[in-house]
Amino acid sequence: MKRISLSQYPAVAIRLLWALFVLWVSRFVFFIVNAQHFQGIDGHGWGSVLWGGLRFDIAAICYLNSLYVLLQVLPTQARYHPTYQKFSAILFGITNGFGLLANCVDTFYFSFTLRRTTSSVLKEFSNEEHLSQILLTSASHYWYFIPIFLVLFFLLMAGYNRIVIQPSTAVRPAKFYTISLGMLLVFPVLFVGGIRGDWRYSTRPITMSNAGQYVKRPAEIPLVLNTPFCILRTVQQEFYKEDSFFGEPQLSSIYSPLLSFDSTGKNRKDNVVILVLESFGRESMGFYNKNLVGGTYKGYTPFLDSLLERSLVYEYGFATGRKSIDALPAILASIPSGELPFVLTPYASNEIQSLPSLLGKKGYHTSFFHGAPNGSMGFQAFTNLIGVKHYFGKDEYGNDADFDGTWGIWDEPFLQFFARKLDAFPEPFQSTLLSVSSHEPFVVPATYKGKFPKGDHPIREVTGYTDYALRKFFASIQNKPWFKRTLFVITADHASLTHDPIYQTAWGNMAIPIFFYHPSDSLQFFQKGGIVQQTDIMPTVLGFLGHREPIVGFGKNIFAKGGDNWAVNYYGGFQFFQGDYLLQLNNASIAALYNFKTDPLLKNNLLGAAPEKGKRMEQFLKAFIQQYHNRLIQNRLLPPAP
Repeated sequence: MKRISLSQYPAVAIRLLWALFVLWVSRFVFFIVNAQHFQGIDGHGWGSVLWGGLRFDIAAICYLNSLYVLLQVLPTQARYHPTYQKFSAILFGITNGFGLLANCVDTFYFSFTLRRTTSSVLKEFSNEEHLSQILLTSASHYWYFIPIFLVLFFLLMAGYNRIVIQPSTAVRPAKFYTISLGMLLVFPVLFVGGIRGDWRYSTRPITMSNAGQYVKRPAEIPLVLNTPFCILRTVQQEFYKEDSFFGEPQLSSIYSPLLSFDSTGKNRKDNVVILVLESFGRESMGFYNKNLVGGTYKGYTPFLDSLLERSLVYEYGFATGRKSIDALPAILASIPSGELPFVLTPYASNEIQSLPSLLGKKGYHTSFFHGAPNGSMGFQAFTNLIGVKHYFGKDEYGNDADFDGTWGIWDEPFLQFFARKLDAFPEPFQSTLLSVSSHEPFVVPATYKGKFPKGDHPIREVTGYTDYALRKFFASIQNKPWFKRTLFVITADHASLTHDPIYQTAWGNMAIPIFFYHPSDSLQFFQKGGIVQQTDIMPTVLGFLGHREPIVGFGKNIFAKGGDNWAVNYYGGFQFFQGDYLLQLNNASIAALYNFKTDPLLKNNLLGAAPEKGKRMEQFLKAFIQQYHNRLIQNRLLPPAP
């Protein structure tokens, strides 16, 4: 390939433009791999996405190449030396290669989280004992990201090497230093503008939320962003700011997380067992999908389906987010995740109430079980923070022969361990278990290969395995004296990979099972069209037990008379489910309103047809957001002192 010889500054500019082009092209790779999540974008929408994406790509290139450009504008003749230029080329390759690698990895990780990765991932996995094994296993499973990265990196460096910088031997020293000093002054101005988004004094530096102005639906925001920008921009994380949509007392009249309970309710001392199933999306379960595939769909969870028939079930259950670390605060403390996982913010140190802490004060034995190495995902630290007295992980299990080699102890033996421990606990007890096996790389123990249907995705086989492990768990405990005195809450931490188009939507990607089973209590009831969310679990359990003191919780007690039928979660932006409708916000503006029950593919935006409905729902959602942000910031997650 013929090389092009240019003077210093044009050569540097063209190299940067080439790096920008390659990063911009990687967005199309991201789209192709994840096309099922970005359906319905028309030509105008694509134009807006690409224009907005260019703004974020420029910012990323400026972040990545600040040191490289500084080396190229330093007023010294040494910058023309071959060794200096070789070092500069290596630096250029490392920094821009990092950006491309981050984009390529996120191209395949995105299907699990439905968000661009930020620097919080470093905190999220900082306690993983087998992190290298997890990364190697994931890389082998999604090996094709490597050749994609290598092709993009080859294009990056081929373009770089085609440009040759001419030496400045013909330039007089006075002129050389004058121009160099001038460029040394111009360089920060150009790069600051690129990083901020423009050069106006009044403009704040662009953040991830600015991507919302280039899309019609919040779910399309990741297509505008790029991963290196998201990682670098959140290293020095700017957390929430107080909202002022409403003043008091209007705010509390619209929505308040201060929950009260019936003071005359029956006080009970039943045991409470919460089973949180890793990556158990609603799609895998036949009970919820009797009309799928023309009414022939059977699902992959025959045991759970049978248990659902004997339980209190609301038709639509929703997760607060797409990660396990989103789920535990919601389930055990009624605190949702918003733009950021609660446990990765400074507000995790706020004073809070939780189900374990409240029941612990009433004499309950409290425990948490997770078959991963102790400390994994920060769960041991969080559960300790919320008052769980006994933690049982891989260390307490004590038999590495049952380790799956990646995440933790296989579900079947760990659930049997759980059963034995429950049998030894003093009553009443409250215990939570988070399973591990239904997780990428989606493998089952060798003795069970071929036993469970593989279905349309490898996750179906491991879902079937965990369902079988639950069947054996319940068989082990059903004759124990305490079994009939126990309320079981069964849910998922989040949904996962999907196949049917209705589950590749803003509601389907957040849909999970949430149901309540009591062997000796008449809880059997199916609430058709009913909506329940993870943050409802804590107030609902407290309501069932006859708790009387008020709490702060961002959910509802589904046993309360006249209770509302709603849920809030975060999917590229906040979204609010109420009755038959789904409202989506893009930053602080309404993006869409759908009847998600009659229009499960979300094709018909009703905002223009039902403006009053949209306005009422917007008011509630903004009040919810204001209460959530402001109470976190102001450390007001406890009820007022009596």
